[in-house]
Amino acid sequence: MMNNEYDDKLEQHIRFVAKHYKEGSLDADKAWENFASGRKVSRRIPLMRYLVQAAAVVLLLIGIGTFYVWEQSRPDWVAISTVAGQKKDIYLPDSTLISLAGDSWIRYDVKSYGKDRRVVEMKGKAFFQVKRNETRPFFVEADLAEIRVLGTSFQVETPRNSVEVNVETGKVSFTAGKEKEQVILTAGMSASYSMEKKGITVLTEEDANYLSWKTGLLRFTDAPINKVIEDLSNYYQVKITNKITKPDAKLTASFNNMPLDEVLMVINQTLDIRLVPEAGE
Repeated sequence: MMNNEYDDKLEQHIRFVAKHYKEGSLDADKAWENFASGRKVSRRIPLMRYLVQAAAVVLLLIGIGTFYVWEQSRPDWVAISTVAGQKKDIYLPDSTLISLAGDSWIRYDVKSYGKDRRVVEMKGKAFFQVKRNETRPFFVEADLAEIRVLGTSFQVETPRNSVEVNVETGKVSFTAGKEKEQVILTAGMSASYSMEKKGITVLTEEDANYLSWKTGLLRFTDAPINKVIEDLSNYYQVKITNKITKPDAKLTASFNNMPLDEVLMVINQTLDIRLVPEAGE
């Protein structure tokens, strides 16, 4: 019904135009002159040229605006990396200090860092001494976890398919895995998450040597020989084996920036065992 009424009205309009239209009665150039004279536009500029120029200006302004918005939102990354055996200290814009271990990297967005929050991405091993700021929390983002603090010192390490956190001072929120499991860690505590276990493991006993790569100090207090071998292998980055089996052997000793051969000599003589690096066989 409505379509029929619409068709009838359309036909009436067409008949009206056909009845009153006279060829040459619409002068487009004259209409353009009238429009241009009232708007301080040169009447010698053709209509189409004016429209093209106006459209070009509009498109240019849109392009500039779009580029500005994109440029403002585009991250401006600062990335720092180390090679194996290298150590590097990095100060962030808020005076937070990051000590980066060998074969590691961090990065952060200069444009957004410190505006609403402070975010650093990392892989490898790093020790953080975070400048306290209660209004802008500090985040460390790794592949499998996120660490959140206000101001504290802690270490983050990302071995294969896992993340480990050791807290030196203060309090740390550790969130990991697809399940977003969360734990709160305080000074002296550590925790780890692995894809294999698919859960967070919390340790309340402090690992005396987790910062040995930074301090150069190795400390053992009644430590089982397997723990001694593990810490030495991690610190000197070489596989160490025991040629004389004494599973009940324990070591109490400290080594400060000593060469590996001297350390092994002291341990072997003290415990009457034979620890050797893989390259020394």
